[in-house]
Amino acid sequence: LSEPALPERKSTGRPPLVLLASAQEWSARSLDSILGPQGYAILRAYTDKQALEQARNAQPDVILLDSALPETGGLAVCRTLRADPHLSDSTPIILTTSGPTTRQQRLEALRAGACEFWSQPVDAEECVLRLESHVRAKLDADRARDESLLDQRTGLYNFRGLTRRARELGSQAYR
Repeated sequence: LSEPALPERKSTGRPPLVLLASAQEWSARSLDSILGPQGYAILRAYTDKQALEQARNAQPDVILLDSALPETGGLAVCRTLRADPHLSDSTPIILTTSGPTTRQQRLEALRAGACEFWSQPVDAEECVLRLESHVRAKLDADRARDESLLDQRTGLYNFRGLTRRARELGSQAYR
């Protein structure tokens, strides 16, 4: 049996983009060495500010945040990203830590908006399978949003919705 291919980003046809935000070089290289060969494009950030800026600009498909990012930390960055209207709510954010996690840490991560909290070292196969699942769900949500008839911000018909509604009204008038 062959493994399923990674879904491509609809708008560009490129592989899924992962924003990897970590000041710990060994941790970032470890994740990079797992994801790169699996077809993921990796974008790196080393500080909170870089992570926020690159998330807004690049619109990644997955964000991996080190909980020990310098300045405000991964939890604060996660909260800021979840509150950012420029970042899709369907973008999975995964917090990572260099040591074992406690129940309290996992709960704090979930409350901050993370979908998972991983401890290093990660199991390579599990990491890839989990990310594939998250990426597929995110791309499906993006596709549904793109095909929607309503503008998300205003709740009014978008161009596609207006066109469809005009066709419906024209059909009704014709009958």
